[in-house]
Amino acid sequence: MNVTIGLLLLQDGLTTGFLYALLSLSILLVFVVTRVLWVPAGEFLVFGALTLASLQQGQVPGTVWLATALTFGLYALSDVLAAIVCHPIFVLLRRHGARVRPVRWLGRHVLALAMAGVRVPESSSGAGPRLFRIGTVGFGVDVYTAGMLVAGLRVPRIPGWASAIAGDLVWFALLLGTSFLAASIADDDRVIAVAMVAAMLVIPRLAQRVFPSLRPGAPS
Repeated sequence: MNVTIGLLLLQDGLTTGFLYALLSLSILLVFVVTRVLWVPAGEFLVFGALTLASLQQGQVPGTVWLATALTFGLYALSDVLAAIVCHPIFVLLRRHGARVRPVRWLGRHVLALAMAGVRVPESSSGAGPRLFRIGTVGFGVDVYTAGMLVAGLRVPRIPGWASAIAGDLVWFALLLGTSFLAASIADDDRVIAVAMVAAMLVIPRLAQRVFPSLRPGAPS
């Protein structure tokens, strides 16, 4: 054995050692927080190795779709958790915020901003127009502002937050698809970043043509 072989073995040993150290650290962190042993950690490590092998052979790895599904699922889960945590707070602010002048002022301005360009749907018009507006706010702004509308317009909790989450997920799906399309055309982080920024500017304008309620000054 010469020096070259010794250095290669040292590099291989350090790489393997770091991988096992990170794997054990991830299992330990999950166990300390949740008291649950994270058994599938090794499978995620195998997914990484198989993905790298597929990329080196010039093939599209099957784990791409798994990663996409997990990313979309985690994003949807974060929206559901936001609904569970934020809705009681928004309802509490709606019920008791009128007694506090700054909270009342903020609530009125947030509602006015979310309903900019359209009339507030009347109660007699049914829940459809209100749920549609909540969905468009979730798409054009964020799920939290749409959640404020759920409490402010007094629509049923589950349909209201479902509309808000649906609008936010449509926006996220469009951005995710744009990033994949840019990556398939040019494998350059700068190109992907420019494409993402362009999508964030163009998608709302296109959505205004599809959804009249997103147009400034348009009636509901």
